[in-house]
Amino acid sequence: MPTLEQICKRLFTGTSWFARCLIGALLMAVPVAHFFAFGYLYELISRARRGEPVEFPEWQDWRRLFMEGVPAFAIFCALGLLPLGIGWALTLPLRWLGYGVFVYLPLVPAVMLAGPLTAAGIYQYQKREEYRDAFRPRVLIAMLRSTKSRFLVPSFAFIGLIAAGYPLMTFTLFVALGAAWSFFAAFFRACEDSARKFPKNR
Repeated sequence: MPTLEQICKRLFTGTSWFARCLIGALLMAVPVAHFFAFGYLYELISRARRGEPVEFPEWQDWRRLFMEGVPAFAIFCALGLLPLGIGWALTLPLRWLGYGVFVYLPLVPAVMLAGPLTAAGIYQYQKREEYRDAFRPRVLIAMLRSTKSRFLVPSFAFIGLIAAGYPLMTFTLFVALGAAWSFFAAFFRACEDSARKFPKNR
């Protein structure tokens, strides 16, 4: 099974990764242009899903990046941002009761699952490029269960990187998403190949 360390070593080998991530960070900060950045992240998942070398590719075929970035961003909003928004909303009543740091407990499941859940959704979408494949609860839950909770450490690393690099938010976010989603996709592929645990799409 791939590890986060192995994926990061492949992604961050050489010097070209910094310039390519910097382009992604700049694009991610601009409305509409952010679709190109998500198209690039979509390609990282696609490479890992196909078993190709995991690395930050060159920026090219901009039309394809934009077209693939639209569904990637839509899935990110539905499976990543929406659960976070719901978790945040659930903290509001607890704030009135004055429970201190415990008010953020409803956010914990959303924060831990947002990354792998989004990667799983995009992973499934790529097979037939149909939105309904990205939102099959039974399939997504099976994918997460097949990892035997090994997504927890990468999720903690993702959160830590975002927190530590907050001043450089879009750059940090782009790098974190690239590394995390590449790892999750590579891990899902390994589980799929070795155990065939995922329910087939119908």
